[in-house]
Amino acid sequence: MPHGFERIVAHPERLAHSVELPGDTIVARLRLDGWHDVTVRVLHPFTWDAKFRGFRIDELAISPARPRTLVSGAYSVADAAALNHDAAHGTRTPFDFPEGEMHDGVLYRTVGHSPEAHERYHDAAGWCTVAGLDTDGRRVALATALNRSDCVLLDLMADDHGLTVQTRLPWQTFHPAELPATDSLPGLLVRHGLGDHETAEAWLRELLAATVPSRASVAPPPLIADTWGFGTDIDADRVTAFFDVAASLGVEVVTIDKGWEDHVGDWYAQSGYAGGVAGIAALAHDRGMRLGLWVGAGNASPESVVATAHPDWLATWNGRHQMVSHRNHSLCLGHEPARDHVLACLDRLVRDGVDWLLHDFETISRCDSAHHTHDPGAGEAAGVAGWYSVLAALREAHPDLLIENCWNGGKPLDLQMIAHHDTTIGDDWCRSEENRLAALGLGVYLPSSWTSKYMGDEPHLPLRAQLAPYLVGGPWILMGDLPGWPAEQLAEMQRAIAIYRAWRTTALDAHAVPPVLSSLHGAGSGSPVGLTSAGAAVPGAVAGVTGLALTPGPRGEQLATFAVSEAGVGQLVRWHPVLDASGAAGVETWIVRDEWSGTERDVARAELEAGIPLETASADGLALSVRPA
Repeated sequence: MPHGFERIVAHPERLAHSVELPGDTIVARLRLDGWHDVTVRVLHPFTWDAKFRGFRIDELAISPARPRTLVSGAYSVADAAALNHDAAHGTRTPFDFPEGEMHDGVLYRTVGHSPEAHERYHDAAGWCTVAGLDTDGRRVALATALNRSDCVLLDLMADDHGLTVQTRLPWQTFHPAELPATDSLPGLLVRHGLGDHETAEAWLRELLAATVPSRASVAPPPLIADTWGFGTDIDADRVTAFFDVAASLGVEVVTIDKGWEDHVGDWYAQSGYAGGVAGIAALAHDRGMRLGLWVGAGNASPESVVATAHPDWLATWNGRHQMVSHRNHSLCLGHEPARDHVLACLDRLVRDGVDWLLHDFETISRCDSAHHTHDPGAGEAAGVAGWYSVLAALREAHPDLLIENCWNGGKPLDLQMIAHHDTTIGDDWCRSEENRLAALGLGVYLPSSWTSKYMGDEPHLPLRAQLAPYLVGGPWILMGDLPGWPAEQLAEMQRAIAIYRAWRTTALDAHAVPPVLSSLHGAGSGSPVGLTSAGAAVPGAVAGVTGLALTPGPRGEQLATFAVSEAGVGQLVRWHPVLDASGAAGVETWIVRDEWSGTERDVARAELEAGIPLETASADGLALSVRPA
């Protein structure tokens, strides 16, 4: 196992249903004797089930009185809510999907609420770090990661003698007729030793960088324009006008979001598009851009040909077809005929000229049908295997195809999802501040080149302040009304795009980080709201100034961007670059550049150590860089 991790899974003769947790299957268990004063850092991905919580990292205490269980998978908030409900009420609630005419399936919760700090069950990415002390008082750390997108529960249980870490598959989604071979189960990857949370986070960064598909390390993250600024109100004329402006901006990939298709599930263009998908592809390619299409690959509208001709291909759960995103059904990708249909549709789209596949909605269904080709008691595991087999087959047939994960704002988030995608969305609000927080949370673990940022129009913000977070890191996706932008906005966008292109990088060790700030009132004011509740001082937001930076490059060069709000106007704020990065230690003279104006000046090391003053005379967005002279 690379990078010091090992995979643990129960021996076949010991793999069994849990005694203390009836119906659940214990898959892996690790005992760490002597560990105490333990905390876990939990990465909460964005989800519409907890849309106002946003993206954050929590640090939670673990004690004999307070075990913690992290819930990963595609429906993790809904599952954690149900499990917390059961813990509070002494019930055993089946996982389910909401019903009702007003229901929109981007929300999956049927009971309870998104997890709160005092509760046991927390939705989480498929990895975490744990830190504590051993019997000798030394700091010790653990990093764990999951390589499956099923619903997996990671238990962290303390007693007077140490810590137990285990994974289990819940009875609600996993009660097979026969327990499978252990090599087909979601084993737990672990690494532990001396260190703290930051040590374990570094271990995870190595593991995740090795998991990202290799193409991400050879091609820079692209500039993309997507039609979602119009919602589904698109047609051939509007798409053509959008393509024209995108091409004039130098956009490299243009994606048509939901609304181009005749029916979800059939995946043919509406009749107004001359030449169908091939005609749309020609419009993009003739303008020097690659074409992306939004596809809810695992869904089918009730009116679609596939749903009406093959209702037996639809996923059933608790005896009925679930109604999910935009009032669509789910196709069961654990059922071979449905899986073959989805693969054939996606293959046809790529052969018609699609270069970028943007998949959304529910691709991993839950299904308990007794008439499908999977075990009805393990339908979710079959759906996981089916979806990733589709993506693997597409990769093999079309090695140049790029695949973006946009499910419910970027879920699931685990090693298996990462290995099959070229990028994932970090936040689905398409707003500047939410994207900044998502970039910081993901940046603790994932390369900046791998996490997308969606940018909608926010006319209430100064344009440069809105743009600031998008200049740092991975695929930048414009989602506004490009044809409606005035000339001055287009000109400003051209300058911003030039900054983005100059600083985007294929280096998998480049991460989005909070810049170190200070003010007249001393060090940074603490944690940016929504990033962490650990209580430690974290740079990145001070006196109405928020920031996002790129880790230093091989010569110590680094970019930082800032948004000055009205609350920050007139404040005395300084940025402190990282000066002793690899290749820059001992450099005495640096060049500071205002990336918007191109103005440069030489600065002595002592002056940089004192901090670069930020221009806060008005609410605005700043972009500054430093490099060795």
